[in-house]
Amino acid sequence: MATFRYLAKRGPQEVIEGVLEADTRANVLTHLAGLGYTPVQIREARTGGEAAPTWGRGARVGRIPVRQMNQFTRQFASLMRSQVPLMRSLGILKEQTSHPGLHTVLDAIREHVRQGQTLSQILAQYPRVFSPLYVSLVRSGEITGTLDTVLERLAMQADQEEALRAKVQMALAYPLFVGVVGLGTVVFLLTFVMPRLLKLFVSFGGTLPLPTRILLTITAWCHNGWLWGVVVGVMGLIALLVRSQGATSRLWLDRLVLRLPVVGVLIRQVELARFARSFGLLLSHGIPILQATEVAIPVVKNLVIRKALEPLPANLREGSSLAACVKTLTIATPYFVHTVAVGEEGGKAAEALLEIANYYEREIERLLQILAGLLEPAMILVVGGIVGFIVMAILLPIFEMSTLVR
Repeated sequence: MATFRYLAKRGPQEVIEGVLEADTRANVLTHLAGLGYTPVQIREARTGGEAAPTWGRGARVGRIPVRQMNQFTRQFASLMRSQVPLMRSLGILKEQTSHPGLHTVLDAIREHVRQGQTLSQILAQYPRVFSPLYVSLVRSGEITGTLDTVLERLAMQADQEEALRAKVQMALAYPLFVGVVGLGTVVFLLTFVMPRLLKLFVSFGGTLPLPTRILLTITAWCHNGWLWGVVVGVMGLIALLVRSQGATSRLWLDRLVLRLPVVGVLIRQVELARFARSFGLLLSHGIPILQATEVAIPVVKNLVIRKALEPLPANLREGSSLAACVKTLTIATPYFVHTVAVGEEGGKAAEALLEIANYYEREIERLLQILAGLLEPAMILVVGGIVGFIVMAILLPIFEMSTLVR
């Protein structure tokens, strides 16, 4: 028998807190449900001789690539669904992985499992590999005996995030390609081609047209000072990256990104979809609502949006309903609030959150199409305008010389 501390509520006002001895968390959930209470938080009370696993322990292993983790999770789910024993599954996964860091982690996990630790306790010792969301869902799968289902849902979520990331990359790939090729073409013309042509123009004497004189000045600067420009640009980029590592600088950059037209709306919807899907996934697997919020909020990467979500657990502790708490958030849209309210009234908050995530992901795809449609012609116009200016600056003195010859 283990001792569990719980926090539960019934209705918007009545909140209870206590201690209960039970074999598993599932028994605590059943007991509270029988009394008509909704669990908010359940934690095992540890004795002085037991040390809870900490997020800082474990081997120093770097981050595993997303695709490698997706493949590992999917294979793990398949082995669990086929009722392969845990130790044998870990051995098979260890043999199949080609990533040295994941190979080391799986070796350590097998050793800890052999010593009698639970899988979720072991995964919690590798925070750079397994996120709190991953660990919490694995723990719920251990309690309910649905580890294969949990792993499958984790793999599906990872696939959805990977697909969303691929859509963003595809939407920006063509405009970026046009910009890089255009910039390379312009630099080549200004540094190698134009100096030879402009020397020819200057040798004819006379006053050159204004566009030609402007191009001559730019060419001289590029020819003589391009190295300094590259050095200054690289140093500026390094300084920006260094500053972005600090919390204050990251907050400033994240706030700036949210104010950009179209891009700001896109980032906001991406983060809300990520939060709603993680939150709904946790609730659908029996994670208490307070613990689910505390795990789902760090999933959000934009610091401005994350700070806007941070009051949610404190408001839930006061006994407010989820819909009422969401309504107070500055980033919550009317659709978000009303969908959560309807889902909570029908006892389907998890399904409502997953539907919100699906809706925002559809909106993200639509916005990406708009953004790609705006960026492509804009980049073509910019590059075409620069090349057109160069061509005009070259042709004008040629026309003038041909007139003089006649």
